Amino acid sequence: MIVDPGIQERLARTAQAARRALQDSALEQVLPGLGAYAEPLAAFQLLLRVTATETPEELRQLCDSNPQIAESNGVERSLLLLASQHAASQVPALPISHRVKQLFADEFDFYANPSPAWIPHFRHADLRYREMARIATLRRFPAGQFHWEITGLPKSWLLQTPRVLTLLSHVIGRMGGFAPLFEFHINSRRKNRLVLLEKEGNISYYRTAQALAMQPQVKGLMLASWLYCEGTAKVSPHLAWLRTVPQNGGALAVDLGPVPEDAGFLTGSEERRLLYQQGAYRPRMGCVLWARRDLIAWAEQHPEFDQ
Repeated sequence: MIVDPGIQERLARTAQAARRALQDSALEQVLPGLGAYAEPLAAFQLLLRVTATETPEELRQLCDSNPQIAESNGVERSLLLLASQHAASQVPALPISHRVKQLFADEFDFYANPSPAWIPHFRHADLRYREMARIATLRRFPAGQFHWEITGLPKSWLLQTPRVLTLLSHVIGRMGGFAPLFEFHINSRRKNRLVLLEKEGNISYYRTAQALAMQPQVKGLMLASWLYCEGTAKVSPHLAWLRTVPQNGGALAVDLGPVPEDAGFLTGSEERRLLYQQGAYRPRMGCVLWARRDLIAWAEQHPEFDQ
């Protein structure tokens, strides 16, 4: 793969910004307390163990052993800055588009200069911190309004849909297997925090298609949420595109059963909340599977989203 020297320079600047941030008065006292994790590679390897739901015990112990800086989340911020320095050197060679590499640089710059309102999220138990840790360890890929992570379709989901044969046929025949897949997640720091926009979603789809073209082992894109169910599209028509755009591009959408009340559908819409209280809206888990060849073909028909 030919590496663009421009992106190398951009990422080198982000690494320098991270080093400067670690010299800030709020963080300069942190490094001695990190011990063996005070180096970029070691911090990267520690954060590699952060999952969507779990924090490694070593990270908890580091935070507990430095109580004087706990209020500023200094340990978590320092580890993120160290890990991003190592990641910055790896990004140029990743099989992703130039624009996604730039977005990685943007993320790393944010870690060095976060907004004051975001500082509370730099806690190891915070969902947003775990997302940042996965970006800093190159497991979560920024694509604009959405991010993607590498996953697979759980075979147990075959037991949750009434369309099991249709789903199995699509997975085996159209996609070529259960894994690996890219899976979309909403970017919590997207430009328009209050809404999901179709154009921005299409840009994310396009960037994902570019990565698929560079990674022939990946079978396609998976979307799974109450956002992709038919019921949500009916009560929130402005979200219907989340399901119909992939379907119009050849994707399969199936129902995987009810979702719990704390799944998030009660936030952001008073109408959804009222309909749910009245029993007129019962969202279900929608799963959309967009095979690589179909998503790549869709992107070839929509060069306007190459932004």
